[in-house]
Amino acid sequence: MEYKNLICPEFRVTVGGYELNEGISVECFSSRESHADWAKVKLSPELQEYIQFTDLDESVIELGYEDDFEVLLVGSARTPLQNSSLELMIQDDMIKLQRLQIKASFLECRPQDIIRYILISAGIEDYVIDDTVYDLKKVFSIDQQNGLDAMQTINNFWGIKKDFFFRDQVFYWGTKPIQDDIYVLEENNSIIDLDKNLGVWKAETIGIPWIHHSQEIEVQHSKYSGYGIVEKVIIRSDDKGFVRQSIYFVEEEECQTE
Repeated sequence: MEYKNLICPEFRVTVGGYELNEGISVECFSSRESHADWAKVKLSPELQEYIQFTDLDESVIELGYEDDFEVLLVGSARTPLQNSSLELMIQDDMIKLQRLQIKASFLECRPQDIIRYILISAGIEDYVIDDTVYDLKKVFSIDQQNGLDAMQTINNFWGIKKDFFFRDQVFYWGTKPIQDDIYVLEENNSIIDLDKNLGVWKAETIGIPWIHHSQEIEVQHSKYSGYGIVEKVIIRSDDKGFVRQSIYFVEEEECQTE
């Protein structure tokens, strides 16, 4: 179990050759449903005058103080849809799958054969894939889909539900990173507010960079005490520079009965 706290952390954003810790407003998302982590970084007017970045610039978003920072997101900058420098969009390596177009047919194949082909085509070398043996299909075709959509098509074709996502630039399909510690959220400590809506709990907390979707957490609160599986995390800085976090989770027992 892990009890570390950051009372008033700050964001640090590195994009291309720039390191930014002032004049920025940051909002980070980590979502099991979307399979991706991404962030929006708004720049002050002063920064907009000299910041220039190119599509797919390497980017890192961190949270902490002084020289003690934790990595929230490693990915690439995306060129804005409009010609504007007001906002940077940063996404993890799922962007490589989204920009990959695939048209191919596979013979005598299983899901893992196609997953590996997609990853190699996208230039992704670090991955961990579930090794469950599924039915061998005589023919499977992908007709002009991006890599992300193709992953979902594979799930549908074999009638399986496999989560897939990146964590620390490693791709996971049907599995997830080993979690060494379970972070504890406590009432009157890290939890500011806790509510439940349509079966999903939402904990408003201080900034906690160690929590990501698909991880297990422990909650100690008068409204709920027990374990949960994180579905989504949103962490943001407000206009006054304070960092706040929304953690959406389901009770572990409900998750196991799905």
